[in-house]
Amino acid sequence: MHGKLNIMTYNVSGIPVLGDNQGTQREFKGKARMKKIGDVLCRESNCDIIGAEEDFNNHQALADAMPDYKYQTFSKGGIPLGDGLNIFSKKPVYNVKRTAWRKCFGYLAGAMDRLAEKGILSSVIEIEKGVFIDFYVIHTDAANDPKSLDARCDNFNQLAEQILSRKEDRAIIVMGDFNTTFCLNERDNPYESLVKKAGLTDAWAEIHNGGNCDYNSGKEWNPTLKETLDRVMFKSGGGVELKAETYEYVEFTNEKGETYTDHVSTRACISYEITGETKAPEKLEKPQPENKVKQTLKVTWAFIKTLTMGILHLYELIYEKKYGKISNYMP
Repeated sequence: MHGKLNIMTYNVSGIPVLGDNQGTQREFKGKARMKKIGDVLCRESNCDIIGAEEDFNNHQALADAMPDYKYQTFSKGGIPLGDGLNIFSKKPVYNVKRTAWRKCFGYLAGAMDRLAEKGILSSVIEIEKGVFIDFYVIHTDAANDPKSLDARCDNFNQLAEQILSRKEDRAIIVMGDFNTTFCLNERDNPYESLVKKAGLTDAWAEIHNGGNCDYNSGKEWNPTLKETLDRVMFKSGGGVELKAETYEYVEFTNEKGETYTDHVSTRACISYEITGETKAPEKLEKPQPENKVKQTLKVTWAFIKTLTMGILHLYELIYEKKYGKISNYMP
């Protein structure tokens, strides 16, 4: 048995108010912009599975506009409670778990990553009847100041450790906004910290860089497609062999050529072949929305905590003054 999965990672720039100004179009804002993005993804992405990042306060508008994607995760919440990570799939999704990064930086410095609970969304997706893979969507710490680089390196190590600690061996697909590239050759080092450590294959490297994602390998570095922050990685296992077939960037625009976010989306075709006995999870649980009362209490507490921590971290403004230029730089 074999087949193909067309998948996409897409940062919808859903930060309240700020996100409305990260693309170039100004006709749609807030819920209307999320609805427009959902409509475009549903009609034009030609994908089986979409992983979304920065899907914060207006998640429901995005989700309602994507009826072709029957299997969806439920939002954890808006800023500052949510992680902004969600899955929209035409394949059944189970065992959704959200894990916050153990290390991140910045209430008032870096990219102010601590104003949201970014991290890892892990799940199990049934790609064929009775055939399952593990599927991850991530959004790492942003910015390139020293503390943000250290945090992002730890993000990669944490993800690798989570992958290696799985009780069941299954094939894996990892996608998301990595906020770095291999060619930056910075201290976050995604090759050593994640790819090599977890035994992953980077789809961009396979298709466009001769399979090389180790910038320090000494091999010629002359990719046919420039790197971007949004990536797709994978690993075969559990009787399922994965292979990257295509890898491309897609920028959705309106009739005027205006964009809805500041991110170019990454789309890949990953083929799979069933080569042996596959392993199903011991238990399958469908995604469930959080209790509304508990959600309200969590949001209230998150706002109080964030406001308090922001005041207690005013000293970060000194750090931001020193490192602001590189902190705000992204490749």
